[in-house]
Amino acid sequence: MKFSIEALIGDRYDAIDSLDKDQIHNWLLNMQKNDILKVETADEYWEDVSEQLFELIKTGIGRKNYEFKMDKGHLWLNIEIPTE
Repeated sequence: MKFSIEALIGDRYDAIDSLDKDQIHNWLLNMQKNDILKVETADEYWEDVSEQLFELIKTGIGRKNYEFKMDKGHLWLNIEIPTE
């Protein structure tokens, strides 16, 4: 299942404009649930991410199974997570 995630990197008022792929990956590996602003699928939307969904997202990140774009401290992450 495809998930689209919006997360905030760094301080809301002192936004980071860009990071390289390794920096993004390291940040994602250390991401906390409260860094996520929203998660969407084709049919659902969450602003409060469950622990189970967060762990699935972190597993996908660990496998580098994502694409991203970044602008003004916001990271948009598209990740494919198998749901069995």
